[in-house]
Amino acid sequence: MAGDDDDPREQRPGFLARLSAVETIVAAIIALIALAGLMLIGKGFYMKAKADVSQILLKRSFEAQLHGAAGGKPWPWADFETAAEISAPRINRSAIVLSGASGEALAFGPAWLSNTSLPGDQGTAVIAAHRDTHFRWLKDVKPGDLLVLTRKDGRRFIFRAEEGRVARWDESGINASAGGYRLALATCWPFDAIEQGPMRYIVSAELVAEQRSMTLTGFIPQ
Repeated sequence: MAGDDDDPREQRPGFLARLSAVETIVAAIIALIALAGLMLIGKGFYMKAKADVSQILLKRSFEAQLHGAAGGKPWPWADFETAAEISAPRINRSAIVLSGASGEALAFGPAWLSNTSLPGDQGTAVIAAHRDTHFRWLKDVKPGDLLVLTRKDGRRFIFRAEEGRVARWDESGINASAGGYRLALATCWPFDAIEQGPMRYIVSAELVAEQRSMTLTGFIPQ
C-alpha cells in the first residue's frame, strides 16, 4: 500500500503561493484597479441618485414659492434656496436652480452665480451645474432651441439658444455687465471626463420674450 506521501489528493499550494514576487505585485495592482473601478461606478450611481432625489424635493420647494410660501429652503439645514427653474422644452429636460449655493451644493442642482444679473434682468445671468447630472443635457441643446426660465416671483422668460462653445474657465468670454438681456449656461467639458478640468461647455442665449402666464403654450416668434 502506498504511503500518504504518494496520495494523489495531496494538497497543492494555492494560486498566490505559486506566483513569483513580481507576479504577486502585478496581481495586487490589478485587484486594486478593479476595486477602484467598482468604487467609481458605485460613486457614479450614488451621485446620480442623489441628484435625482434632490430635484424632487427642490421642485416641491419651488412650487411652494410660486404659490406664495415664504423662504425657499428645501430642507431646514440647507445653505441655499430655490431661485428658478430652467427647462429645454424640445428635449424635455429641466432643473431647479439654486441661489446662494456653495460648490458642494452643486450636487443638488444648478446654481445661479449671484455676482451676475438676476435671470431676466439686464446683463448676463450665469447658471452653472455638473456635466454628469443636471446639465448633462446641455450637449443636446441646438442653436435656435427655446430655453424657458421661471423665477420664484412667477415671471417667466423665454431665451433662444445660440451655438454651444468650449472655453477655459478663466477665458469664458462671458461679460456679466454687457448690455442686453442674456443667459449663459455652463458646465465642465468634456462630458465623458472622469475628473474636473479647466475647460467649460457654454450655451449662451438671448431673451426673446417674457411670458406672464405660468403655462407655456403656442409659438414664440423670432
